[in-house]
Order: sequence, then C-alpha cells, then structure tokens
Amino acid sequence: MTFQQIEQYWNTRAEGYSKIVHCHLAGSESVYFSKVLRECLPPAACPRCLDLGCGPGFFSILLAREGLETVAVDGSSEMLAQARQNFAECGVSVDTFLADVTELPFPDESFDYIVSRNLVWNLEDPLRAYQDWLRVLKPGGTILVADANHYLYYYDEEYDAAREQGANREPQNLYGVDPTPINTIARKLPLSRIHRPVWDIRCLHALGADTVELCRLTTCELQCKDGSRKYLPTDFILAASKAPAAEKEEPVPALLGAESL
Repeated sequence: MTFQQIEQYWNTRAEGYSKIVHCHLAGSESVYFSKVLRECLPPAACPRCLDLGCGPGFFSILLAREGLETVAVDGSSEMLAQARQNFAECGVSVDTFLADVTELPFPDESFDYIVSRNLVWNLEDPLRAYQDWLRVLKPGGTILVADANHYLYYYDEEYDAAREQGANREPQNLYGVDPTPINTIARKLPLSRIHRPVWDIRCLHALGADTVELCRLTTCELQCKDGSRKYLPTDFILAASKAPAAEKEEPVPALLGAESL
C-alpha cells in the first residue's frame, strides 16, 4: 500500500464526488456544515483557513462564502481539478495546493483554522498528520475534524454485526467506480482497527492541543442476541484548539495500538 495507490483511487472518484458536492451545496448539508464551521471558527480578526483533503471543495466553498481567506490542499490531482472548477462556478477565490497532508508545504503557525472532512481515516500515518497540522496552526487556532469509523467493521465484531443488520449502511454514490481498491487499502490502514473519536481526542491532547471538544457524535444501533440494544459511535465532529506557545507539550505516546485505548 502506498500514497500513490490511494491517490490513484481518489483520482477515479473525483468526477462523481464533485456531483455529490453539488448536491450537498444545494441541500441541507450546506446549511448544517456552514453552521458548524461558523460555531467553531476561532476568534481571530481575519482568520486564515486551511481545508485539508479538500476533495472537490465543499468545505472550502463554505468558508470562502463567509468571506474567509481559504487555502485548499489535496493529494489527488483530479480532485483539485474538480475543486478549481467548482470554485470558479461558485464565484469564490481559493488557493489550491497538491500536497501530502502529513507533510504540509507551509511555515509554522500559518493558519488560524484547519478543517477536514472524511480524510483522517484514509491516512497511512494519522499521528504524523495531526502533528504537522498543529505545527502550521497558530496559537489559539482551531482544528475541526469531521470523520467516521468507516471500516472498523473489518476488525470489530459488533460493528460487523451492525453492518450486517443494515444499521450502519449508507448508500454510496460511486458513479460506476469499483470500490474494491479502497476497500482493500482500508484493511491495511491503521485507523480501520481503532475506535474513534477516542483515539483522536487522546492523540491531539498528547500532541499539545489545549482543548478537544466533541461537537457531534452519531451512532448506529446494534440489536444484541439477548434482545438488548447497543449504540456504536460512527460519524463524529471534533474541534481542537492549540495550546499557547509558552505551555510545554506532553511527550507523544505510541497511540496507534488497540491496546492503548
């Protein structure tokens, strides 16, 4: 598994994903996420925003519509091509960069607000990513992460049972693209084995985040054999603020093992 394989898959999904973004911009998702982005916006005078794993540009467009200076980054050239087209169609100005989100091409403390949606699960080294995101975040700034336990059913019996019951199954608008490559890749990704957002919260705290708040947590229902019901965390949104520069950061622990949770 390589970064290039992941990039290649998302290149094939770019056009279809852009169609989904158009639907989201015209629907309730736009209203909901605009509200979330505003509520978590740090209190900087003129916040500079960074959308990581921007895809076809959904979060970037919402931020730019608020009049915020926005930079969009993705590891997929085709996703960025779709994003640029969407920015032009929506009449917003957003700078774009093709880059690895675990090694950003920006100086320290460059941004007030860093956002991502459905990205972190897809990374080979999420710990390194969070570390670099905090590096480019200004003191007092905020990182907002919207993500989910997309592939935990591969390794957790309860999630697998819930999926079989249909409780955690959402329609996928693949537009003819075979999902086999990403399903195969996901089996090898570290966060497919780990319960989130527990890991993310502990990781961000350990890397120096001052506070980490859970803004939303969606669950799926599991009907147990004894007739009881259990609710398993699926989608989540969290917001982390960077500790003041004068505060000493805690040492970074080995957090990627399931035994650490």
